[in-house]
Amino acid sequence: MTRRGRERLRGSLSFALVSSLIATGGFSLSTARADTTDQLLDQLRSKGILTKTEYRKLKDRHAHEAEDKARVAEPAGRRVVTKEGVKIVPDDRYVTKLDKGIGVRIGEVDLRLTGVLSFFATEGFKTRGNATVAGGLLAPSVANNSNAIRAGYLPSNLVTNLTTRQEGLDLSFTLGLYTGGNNVSVGKFNANNGGAAVALGTPGIDLRQVFGTIGTPDFGTVKIGRDLGLFAADAVLNDATIPGVGFFSSNAAPGNATLGHVGFGYFYMDWLPQITYTTPDFYGFTASVGVFSPLQEYNYSGLSGEMSAHDQPGLQWRLKYIGHYGDDLKLTAWTSGMTQQHRAEIGDSVVTNGSLAAGANIRAVGFDGGARLDAGPVSLLAYGYYGRGMGSTFLFFDGINREGQKRDSYGGYAQASYTFYDRFTIGSAYGISLLNATYGDPSTLLRSNSSVMGFARYKLTDWITLQGEFTHLISRNQAGGSVTGDAFVLGTFMSF
Repeated sequence: MTRRGRERLRGSLSFALVSSLIATGGFSLSTARADTTDQLLDQLRSKGILTKTEYRKLKDRHAHEAEDKARVAEPAGRRVVTKEGVKIVPDDRYVTKLDKGIGVRIGEVDLRLTGVLSFFATEGFKTRGNATVAGGLLAPSVANNSNAIRAGYLPSNLVTNLTTRQEGLDLSFTLGLYTGGNNVSVGKFNANNGGAAVALGTPGIDLRQVFGTIGTPDFGTVKIGRDLGLFAADAVLNDATIPGVGFFSSNAAPGNATLGHVGFGYFYMDWLPQITYTTPDFYGFTASVGVFSPLQEYNYSGLSGEMSAHDQPGLQWRLKYIGHYGDDLKLTAWTSGMTQQHRAEIGDSVVTNGSLAAGANIRAVGFDGGARLDAGPVSLLAYGYYGRGMGSTFLFFDGINREGQKRDSYGGYAQASYTFYDRFTIGSAYGISLLNATYGDPSTLLRSNSSVMGFARYKLTDWITLQGEFTHLISRNQAGGSVTGDAFVLGTFMSF
C-alpha cells in the first residue's frame, strides 16, 4: 500500500472511531470530558487526519448530542431553594431569559421578539416634465410639493419567532406583522395599496411572514409558508435604503411603505407562499431552491397583455457565498434566478383581442447576480439583472405586450459608503431599470426608471439610527420623454 493510501485509511478509521465513540456515549458529556473530546478532535484536525469537513461534522454532532443528553440528564423544571438545598421542581412550562436578544425560554421552546419602528419626514418636490410614461413611477404635471410623516422602505413591524429541538430536528415558527402607520385605501394591492389622506382612516396590517422551518445541521433546512422569495432578495436586503426611504411613492397619500430601489435597479422579490430547501453551509457557500405560488402577468401600464392562468408553481433558486477574511474584511456574493409558466385564460386581454387562444402559454425567466465587499469602514456593492417576460418593478408587471409577446428587461444598481468611528455613515447609490419595447408598443410605454441618491446615517444607540437622504429620480418613455422628481428625507429607524 502506498503512503497516501495508508494516510487515507488511517483518516477513515479515525473518523469512524470518533463517530462511533460520540454516537455510543464513549465520551462522557461532563464538562471535563467534553473538553477532552474537543481537544482530541482539534488534534486530529491539526495532524491532518481529519479533513475540515469531517472535523466540522463531528464537532456539530458532538455539540448537538451533548445538548440532547444534557436535557435527559437534568429534568426540566424550576430551581427552587428549600431548607434542604436547591431542588428542581418538574414543570414543562418553566420560564427563563434567553442569553441573547429579547425573549424567554418556556420549557424547551425559545420565544424571541424582534421589531422595527420606521418613520420619516418626507418632502417630495413637484415633478418636472409633462411626458406620459405609462408604467413609470413618477406622475407628471404635479402642481404642488407633497409632505408626509410616513414609514420608510421597511415598515414598522413586530416579528415573533419560536424555536425548539425535537427528535433530533431543529424546528421554528415565525409570524411577522408589518404596518406603515398611515391610512390605507383598500384595493387590488391590499395593505400595499395607495393611502388615503382623509380623517377617520386606519393603517393597514401586512402579515408578510408566516412560515415554519425543519432541519438538521447535516441535512439543511426546509421552509414551508409565506416569506421572502429567493430571486432578487439579496439585492433588496443589501440596499442602503432599508433603514431609510429611497423612492417616495404616493407621498401625498402614503401607503404601507416606500420603494427603496424597487423599479430603480431591481425587482421587488415579494413575499410568497413557498416550499424551499437550503443546504448546510459548505466553506461559506449555501444553495437554495424552492417552488412558489405562481403570479399572473399583469397589465400595470394599461398598454400590456394579461395572462391570469397558471397550472404550475414558480421555481426560484439561489447560490450564495459569505467569506470572512480577518476581522475587517467580508465578501458577500450571490446569483439567483426564477422561472414561471403563464397561460391565457378565457377573458384575458390576449384572448379577447384574438392574439392568443385560451390555454396558450409563455414562460418568463429572470437571472441576477451581485457582490458586496465590506473592508473596515468601506462598503461597496454592484448588482445586475436580466429578465424575459418579467416586466419591470414588480414580478410580471408589463412583462408581455397586448399580443402576448415577451418583453426584455434589465438593469442594476451600485452603492458605496464610508463609516466614521462606527457611528456616522455617508454614502451614495445609482440605479436603473429598463424595459425593451416590442414591435407595435406605443411610444408612451415606460423605457426606464433611474435614480441617484445620497444618504447620511448616524447610529445614536444600538436601537436607534437616524437617516437623511436626498434623491433625484427620472422616468422615461420609449420616445425619450421624461418626468423628473426630487425628495428630501429625515427620520428615525428603531430596531431591536
